[in-house]
Amino acid sequence: MAVLVLAGIVVGPLLAWAVRPWVVCSTRPWPMAGFSAADGAVTLAVGCRFATDPVLAAWWWWALCSVALAWIDLSCHRLPRPWVIALAAGGVVMFTIHAITVSSPAALLRSVSAGVLVLAVGSLAYWIAPGGLGYGDITLLAAISIYTGWIGWRTVLVGIAAALLVLGILAGLAWATTLRARTARIAAGPCLILGGWIAVLVHTS
Repeated sequence: MAVLVLAGIVVGPLLAWAVRPWVVCSTRPWPMAGFSAADGAVTLAVGCRFATDPVLAAWWWWALCSVALAWIDLSCHRLPRPWVIALAAGGVVMFTIHAITVSSPAALLRSVSAGVLVLAVGSLAYWIAPGGLGYGDITLLAAISIYTGWIGWRTVLVGIAAALLVLGILAGLAWATTLRARTARIAAGPCLILGGWIAVLVHTS
């Protein structure tokens, strides 16, 4: 566990450097220290919760990408495609390795199918009603569904529902307290990420 936490802290500065095109201040001392602390904390949380899970590496990768994507979205209201692709690709690669070595193709097929299906349905919804979630949010939700899909279809549905519920509550509170105009943008990325984690934690408890 100590090794995992140390790894998260060490990776922190590297991720801070990687997000600098979107978060200019990320390589300054205090933001970098904050990034390292956040990575150490999520690494500890993932290690404690999934210590015996054979796909621990996949959950750790999702946790690290979660910190980076949430920080970027909160800073500039963007979900960069390279980061979303890295999140999705990392999950597919790690789940594939596990499926090959343990001979468990069903979970891998469900995982990839969930990501593709959510992307297809989300893209259709975006095309029909473009005023809802941004396309970056749709692709992030699809990437997250690769991870929730590894557990089961119910987890995928719960993850989407929880993400939209958290986003709706946040938007409602922001508008009710007049902190934002009704036309102002709200960073949906952290809410989508939180919803996915809620679903995973509920269905693996």
